[in-house]
Amino acid sequence: MTLIELANKEIDLYSNVMNIYEGKIISDNQELTLEEIQLEYKKVHNEYSKLSDKNIEALKRGLFIQWYALTEPHYLTGINELDEKTERKIIADLKTLIDRNEMDKELMWMLNYYMNWNFVFDRFKDIAEFKKIAKAKIGGKPKIKTDERGQMGIYWKSITAE
Repeated sequence: MTLIELANKEIDLYSNVMNIYEGKIISDNQELTLEEIQLEYKKVHNEYSKLSDKNIEALKRGLFIQWYALTEPHYLTGINELDEKTERKIIADLKTLIDRNEMDKELMWMLNYYMNWNFVFDRFKDIAEFKKIAKAKIGGKPKIKTDERGQMGIYWKSITAE
């Protein structure tokens, strides 16, 4: 799947989650259950991991999903248990970018933000220790593009609205 297809899939899944949460019934009976949405989100996360070693945007989205799965309730996000092997690949790809000094300003800022919930990365200490990286000076918040970025875009838009 392409990044655009994945973003659109995420928006569809998120719309289903909101319909369930708000108690809306879709008349065509094609709405997914929350459990089905969570399985579909696991597949989306896996697709991002397939691209994360060669595409920084896929890495950002995969990392966001991992963080979001542990910091927000699954009944509001549709994201629940993810595949650990897939999570570890994304963390390893992130470490590779860090080691090569190839992180862009946006990813560095995002990682610093995620480290406010450092327990999210505790399971991956054997791969990388992010606390040292997160203390790096990154300056101000970069302009974050929010369109066509799936649920990550929705989240960043909600907290960066001016």
